[in-house]
Amino acid sequence: MLSQSVTSSQLHIQQFTGLDEQTVQRLHSLGLHVGSQLVPVRYYPFHGPVIIQIDQQRIGIRYTVFQTLIGGK
Repeated sequence: MLSQSVTSSQLHIQQFTGLDEQTVQRLHSLGLHVGSQLVPVRYYPFHGPVIIQIDQQRIGIRYTVFQTLIGGK
């Protein structure tokens, strides 16, 4: 299988620190804010995009952006 489905683990956005201003503005326009709840739906291999669900919409974001949002590396 080329991608890995994820069970519904709910996460909260911890930070936007380290992201460029354009990315932060775009994420805000999509409804992502510190404290927002998100559910990772699918991880693609080789640090490809991560599909997340937030407020009944699904969004594809870069793996590094996802890691930053949840307080990872």
